Amino acid sequence: MKFFRICIAAVVAFAPFGAAADEVVLKSVSTWPSSYAVVKEYLRFVDRVNETGQGVVRIEHVGGPEVVPADQQDTAIRNGVFDIQFGAASYYSGVVPEADALKASELSPIEARKAGAIELLSGIWRKKLNAEVLGWMSGGIGFYLYLTEAPKLTDEGVPDLRGLKLRSSSAYKDWFEAMGATNVMMAPPETFSAFERGMVDGLAATGINFRDVGVTKFIKARVSPAVWQIDTLIVMNAGKFDSVSEAARKVLVDAAIAQEAQTMDAYRIQADEEAAEIAKSGVQLVELSADAGAKYKALAHELVWERLARNAPDNADALRRALSR
Repeated sequence: MKFFRICIAAVVAFAPFGAAADEVVLKSVSTWPSSYAVVKEYLRFVDRVNETGQGVVRIEHVGGPEVVPADQQDTAIRNGVFDIQFGAASYYSGVVPEADALKASELSPIEARKAGAIELLSGIWRKKLNAEVLGWMSGGIGFYLYLTEAPKLTDEGVPDLRGLKLRSSSAYKDWFEAMGATNVMMAPPETFSAFERGMVDGLAATGINFRDVGVTKFIKARVSPAVWQIDTLIVMNAGKFDSVSEAARKVLVDAAIAQEAQTMDAYRIQADEEAAEIAKSGVQLVELSADAGAKYKALAHELVWERLARNAPDNADALRRALSR
């Protein structure tokens, strides 16, 4: 109860003054701080809503994990303490195991929406999280393996990680084990000190915010191709979404669709810039051969679909069909 009293106090503290009487003001929170590249892109969605929804709907972004811990934001959204949340769906995969489908998707967010997958996901999110999925902001960006030394390769040309210890979480555990690595489970804030003390030999991270992790100086190699996609969603409390006017819902959905497209371009540029910057800092960009890269990706993706089949058998097949080419 103390957590919710704090959250409610935060909402009241950030309440706007002088807003138009008929303008709906929505409170949003994000998994990460505003300094993160992905959150900066989300804030462009907020700006888009506020520009196109003047007098109808407006979003006030309250903050990130300093306001509500990342692992408690799903509860805050479900209970309507906040109206909109932006962050990684994997943070609440214990509640919505179908979040794995985003990671394993072969389709971009734009393709997924056209195929009806966003509508399918939203139906699941409503049942399990009391939330409407407004948009998926992956930008088509995947995850790379970052290591303190260039990896050994098997006879098939894929990384042989036997003997290596990798900073891990439930999202990476099966994948790392399949390649022979030892998982060292830890929260993100512990990552820097783990590298500093030699406790880990690498980690997986996306292609656009790796430098935000702060461990570039320890890394000597990045393995390509990237696998999976980032699972960053914009979700809204379902009751709140249903209660606002049709005009407000249209502003929100149209802004999410436009942002999905803009994010594809923005993240592509950021990914190219990040690759150039880390290469300049001395990180070797290790490119697997076409055959080895295909096997490397297939392993990562199949493990996620297998996990989804175990954890969400009722929806796994439908999601795989909807998100596969």
